[in-house]
Amino acid sequence: MAKITLEDLTLIRTSMKKVGSRVGCLIVWFIFFQEQFCINVHAEINQSRQNAIVNAVQLASPAVVNISTTRIEHVYVNPFFEDFWRSPFFDFPRVPQQRERRGLGSGVILSPEGHILTNYHVIENADSIQVILSDGRQYEAKLIGEDVFSDLAVLKIEDMKQQIEDLVSIEIGNSENLLVGEWAIAIGHPFATSVGNPKPTVTVGVVSAKDRSLETDKQRHRNLIQTDASINPGNSGGALVNAQGELIGINTAIYSTSGGSQGVGFAIPVSTAVKIWRKLTKYGTVVAPVLGITVQDLTPELADKLKVEPFGVLVAEVNKQNRIANLKRGDIITEVGQNKIVDTNAFRNFVRLLDVGELLTLQVIRKKKQIQIEVEVTELEWDYQLRGWEIRVKQPNYGENQSYNRSGVIVTQIGKRSELARRGLKKGDLIYRIADTYVSTLEELKLIADQLPRGYPFSIRFERKGQTGVIRNLVIQ
Repeated sequence: MAKITLEDLTLIRTSMKKVGSRVGCLIVWFIFFQEQFCINVHAEINQSRQNAIVNAVQLASPAVVNISTTRIEHVYVNPFFEDFWRSPFFDFPRVPQQRERRGLGSGVILSPEGHILTNYHVIENADSIQVILSDGRQYEAKLIGEDVFSDLAVLKIEDMKQQIEDLVSIEIGNSENLLVGEWAIAIGHPFATSVGNPKPTVTVGVVSAKDRSLETDKQRHRNLIQTDASINPGNSGGALVNAQGELIGINTAIYSTSGGSQGVGFAIPVSTAVKIWRKLTKYGTVVAPVLGITVQDLTPELADKLKVEPFGVLVAEVNKQNRIANLKRGDIITEVGQNKIVDTNAFRNFVRLLDVGELLTLQVIRKKKQIQIEVEVTELEWDYQLRGWEIRVKQPNYGENQSYNRSGVIVTQIGKRSELARRGLKKGDLIYRIADTYVSTLEELKLIADQLPRGYPFSIRFERKGQTGVIRNLVIQ
């Protein structure tokens, strides 16, 4: 920035004497104008640097945390050596070996009480979870609830020695009115970049598309936000925010042929994420409402037979004892609220988010006429009768889950002469695995049970008083 010095004033005085006062005034005006021009340029540059993106990052980034997990794996001797170790000549005690595996990810603080939303796959099977805030503070975190289907989990950071203060929670935005092409800012901790520096990494792009679908090994995502903001390993569970610094999504997955970002990233909309967060915080799991109906996909063949468009789900069965709506067998549900229903997965994905007291409007085709049915959720499906198994199971709440070493469903009733009772299963046992699939919720159990081929032998693993048991070669007719 230019400044007037003593030499400048001497020069001005000399100039005025030589060429007159007018020229001298012109020189003074020029010097002052030059200084004012420099001040204005610097001010404009500083103002341009502090743009909407910078403001959004400054607002949101303190609420994005780094998550570090540790998982202990038990390593056993290769079966090739089993006969060797069983030899009477080598009757030594076998000490199981342990291997520590670490994982990294991101999370978003949603409440001043320390509730953090992240991806389920970030904390899956973790034995310990540590959270590092953007200011460098580190805390142990407790798992409050997890939902495999949505790939979301809720943590809570705690410090037994002191009250945690000054936690910055993120502002919740609106993912329902997103515009394709508007700014999208991904904030997280990719590739362990926070080692030595707790500040998150920021990448900027736009909302590339809405309502995208994506299938992984464990999840079938619907209504995802697609963005070209770079999302890399370690970004999972981080925030996708708009130009106001408001949360619009939870970064979840990328489509890549190389393992790195190729400009196709996906985020769970905040409208879905917040509903999952509330249920997990309240119940420790996502418990679906009782609708009292069974639905099936409306296939093109079935739609042609019924002479309707192949769009929606067909009400195949109505339970008169606990139905909550005036639905009838043969009704076709085409919309729930403002959401188009294309198949049973879309129907279940929306309905499972509803809680007691919520109202919804169903658009239904009955006998080729469009009708509207109002429904109020009055009950959640905490237990379920498994057909052919002669058992009833329940979804444990958060308090009940603490009595077991793992997630699963609890047997509440069992037929005295049933095959499972004869094979040793008892009331109070926690079923945590069926065939080769782990079960953590009632929803998962129902899905697995429906997919098991009749007459096909499978195994059930359960927990009882801290000990595990297995029933093999079980056949359900």
